[in-house]
Amino acid sequence: MKKLLFALCMICSTILSTWAQEEESISPFLFGEYKEAIVFMKDMSRVRGKLNLYRPTGEFYFIDEQDKNKIKILSQPEEVTMIRFGNRIFLPLEKGAVEVLSSEPLLYVQYKASIQDKGKKVGFGGTSSLVNVKSYSLNRSGTGVVSDPLKLVVGHLYNVYYIGKKKKEINSMKQLLKYYSKQKETLEKYIEENDIKFENAPQIMQLVQYAHSLK
Repeated sequence: MKKLLFALCMICSTILSTWAQEEESISPFLFGEYKEAIVFMKDMSRVRGKLNLYRPTGEFYFIDEQDKNKIKILSQPEEVTMIRFGNRIFLPLEKGAVEVLSSEPLLYVQYKASIQDKGKKVGFGGTSSLVNVKSYSLNRSGTGVVSDPLKLVVGHLYNVYYIGKKKKEINSMKQLLKYYSKQKETLEKYIEENDIKFENAPQIMQLVQYAHSLK
């Protein structure tokens, strides 16, 4: 009987451990914490605050220190020209914010995340996590529009790149090599020798700059 109870305890422990691992989620934010940033507005004004990029939607979340440090969403991105985190510059686009990796050649990266609705588990699994955030403008009045709660789970993180003035969209290393088809063999060698990963934005920046130098 003792052996049976011990075996059952071990099975339960394993199951609970597995569920715990399943509950561990990937952070949907670009930074590990909210960082000091400057928001440059089209009316030439500037607003300082602590922001973070929410990868699933490409929106910026910020801490409203004037409203009990509530987490809010930076709405009306069409009124923003750029957001600066130290030397890193982000631009608001219709499809979500992008970071400027290089000005010559022009190269942007959009940090993304696959998402899905998280339903309730049957049995011991517990319920899904709930992101419940209101949407506000980052302005002096502190007013804004309330959005619906989001019930999302991050699947995996990935990057989308845009090259040139026309912002040619690049979703894979294969597409990038096709874009630089005349330099393909040289670039393939460079990728192998330097262990270039498509999800590594600084590495892709170096690769694109190298490809540009071969023209």
